Amino acid sequence: MKNDNTSIKAFTNPITLALIILLSIFLAEILVMFILSFFSPLSIIREIFLDAWILSLILVPVIYYLVFRPFSSQIEALKRSEKTLQASIEALKRSEEALLMSEERYRSIVETTDDSIYLVDGNYKYLYMNEKHRKRMGFSGGEYVGRCFSEFHSDIETRDFIEKVDTVFQGATCVRYGHPSERDNKHFLRTFSPINGPDGKIAAVSVVSKQISST
Repeated sequence: MKNDNTSIKAFTNPITLALIILLSIFLAEILVMFILSFFSPLSIIREIFLDAWILSLILVPVIYYLVFRPFSSQIEALKRSEKTLQASIEALKRSEEALLMSEERYRSIVETTDDSIYLVDGNYKYLYMNEKHRKRMGFSGGEYVGRCFSEFHSDIETRDFIEKVDTVFQGATCVRYGHPSERDNKHFLRTFSPINGPDGKIAAVSVVSKQISST
């Protein structure tokens, strides 16, 4: 395969092609003259016809193997590369569509679930809240983004929350525990899970708060 590619590149050079054809004509003409020397003297017309016939007989396979065949191989290789590229593009499109559909399904599930779901960073600032938790907190939009957990909870709740978030960041593990909410006067089961960033390190913690009973 490597040798084929090398020959294709060599014969696609216009100067190389011209030299090959000229050399082929020169050698073919020498051979023609050598062959004609064995014939008795011919008329000019017969000599020209025989010269052209022998020259064509020699040059056709030379041009085919040295010019046409390499170009055909290159064209076929380009067609295969184009098909492979097109197949890759189609596969990428299908992957993107599938990913978008998965994201839409996940977003729909997260936004319509009856559990509170939210994300905080390493400084205990809100990054995201689903609709259920926004309503619990009294937010109508994204005004919560970048605001600290401590702004909306008591010192006791904040200390407890910080302890759990730190445990996830330090141990890269999930934490689950029961939590009596002062705001709702209800009891919840909280699950803290690590969210990795592009570099593989923990970038945030997701919290799923599921109501299990009233106080």
